[in-house]
Amino acid sequence: MIIFVADAFVEQYNGGAELTTEAIISSCLLPNAKVLSQQVTVDILKKNKNNFFIFGNFQNLSSDCILYTLKNLNYSVLEYDYKYCRYRSAGKHIEAEGSCDCHTTRRGKLVSLFYNYANKMWWMSNKQGEKYKTMFSFLEGEVLSSVFSDQTLDYIQSLSTSNKNKKWIISNSPSWIKGAEDAVEYAKENDLDYELVWGLSHKQMLQKLASSKGMIFLPKAGDTCPRMVIEAKLLGCDLVLNDNVQHRDEPWFETKESCMEYLRDRTDVFWGSLETEFDYLPKRFLESDQRYIFVVPFYNAQDFLPKCINSIKRQKHKNFKCFLIDDMSTDNSAEVVKNLTKNDSRFIFKQNKEKCYALKNIYNSLQADDIGDEDVVILLDGDDWLSSSKVLNSLNHVYDENYMVTYGSYVMHPYGVKGPEPSQYPTDVIEGNLYRQDKWRASHLRTFKHHLWKRINVEDLKNEEGDFYSVSYDQAIMLPLIEMASERVKYIDAVMHVYNKQNPLNVDKIKAQLQYETAQKIRQKTKYQRVD
Repeated sequence: MIIFVADAFVEQYNGGAELTTEAIISSCLLPNAKVLSQQVTVDILKKNKNNFFIFGNFQNLSSDCILYTLKNLNYSVLEYDYKYCRYRSAGKHIEAEGSCDCHTTRRGKLVSLFYNYANKMWWMSNKQGEKYKTMFSFLEGEVLSSVFSDQTLDYIQSLSTSNKNKKWIISNSPSWIKGAEDAVEYAKENDLDYELVWGLSHKQMLQKLASSKGMIFLPKAGDTCPRMVIEAKLLGCDLVLNDNVQHRDEPWFETKESCMEYLRDRTDVFWGSLETEFDYLPKRFLESDQRYIFVVPFYNAQDFLPKCINSIKRQKHKNFKCFLIDDMSTDNSAEVVKNLTKNDSRFIFKQNKEKCYALKNIYNSLQADDIGDEDVVILLDGDDWLSSSKVLNSLNHVYDENYMVTYGSYVMHPYGVKGPEPSQYPTDVIEGNLYRQDKWRASHLRTFKHHLWKRINVEDLKNEEGDFYSVSYDQAIMLPLIEMASERVKYIDAVMHVYNKQNPLNVDKIKAQLQYETAQKIRQKTKYQRVD
């Protein structure tokens, strides 16, 4: 479980920090939860000691909680401003009181230690990180910048900027640091037609920028990576900025094209860096030319398909093909798939005209002519997803050791605990080919060489009426495969799969008895013999 802590989330306030945090949360593949900083106590931290924490703005977090965290927890911090200062801005502090020595105070030093002991520290801009290092030379960190969700970037790209008016937008934020008065004065001095805007929804603001000539933003002190400035850039606005826009001179911000390319990569950069911090994820990887074939059947999974498809697209190993099979969904699943896979030829989408259920969909997909014997098949339900960006790189390592089948392990969403089923088959079961008599272990993530699949008698995938089994497809497929592969079956303890328990259509919720009865019938079938 990953626990996000912040003074506010988008449910409370739609500020730049909150939108960045939400973009990160929405792209998270692992089970997660949100907790407001003012609700956090040392007892809560102790009870969740084995979880990973990600802190956004934490002004409401007590010093006792900060101290406990830096001593005992694994965590990362997103620094959106300057929280060593009680004003969160040395410039604002100096304006109010004439000076700022917060970096010498107990709280300032505690915050610096909080950042120093983080597993990963993130800045919003190079200048922000450099500013911190002038006061706390021991601090390290990586620049993340503001983060946008794919949905937001897609919406920005969908807006027309061809009919711009002559207006210059000025944010009428009441915050001193945003410098609204200075921007107005600049507009008047330069005879610019300006419009003060505030209180619009996020989409309304984007639409306003899309139709406006430019934006004037002259903050009075360091603004680490103001989101509205980035949005204006992406929407083709001319910009009047000062040095306090701290990301202004970074190379990625030079053009709207370079800006968009950079922002599209931010969530992958964030999670790719943090994946190494999670002990339960794979740790052994290999670069190879191994080809993978995903088979992803689904029904009414519109809410979960984005996570599933994006977890595949995020893979560092790019040599794969993915079959997505819509088993007569009645929701918006088809449009979701089309939107997420357009212009990517690795994804093959099929919509059934008659109900097939998962097993027949898998069988039909694997009849494709261009699947090679040495290709590795991966079975993934459309309401589930992969756990990290390096699942395929980890499988490369396994299949390089001459295995033919893999299975296990998974974490359950949204609970954040490992599934109870997967485990190593005992030696006596392997040697005696007693898999059908042993308890069920060969759970998610299931993968196998295609040449082994071709040895399965199709009749063993069907019931007494000659129809493909409608449930328990996992046992119908995996029992023959592990019997044939025997010692060349690999149980993987590292979590590669996220099993979605949130879907009300889970088979174990609506067809549990049929699932059990079908599994017993499958286990009565003739066992397969070991192959070389």
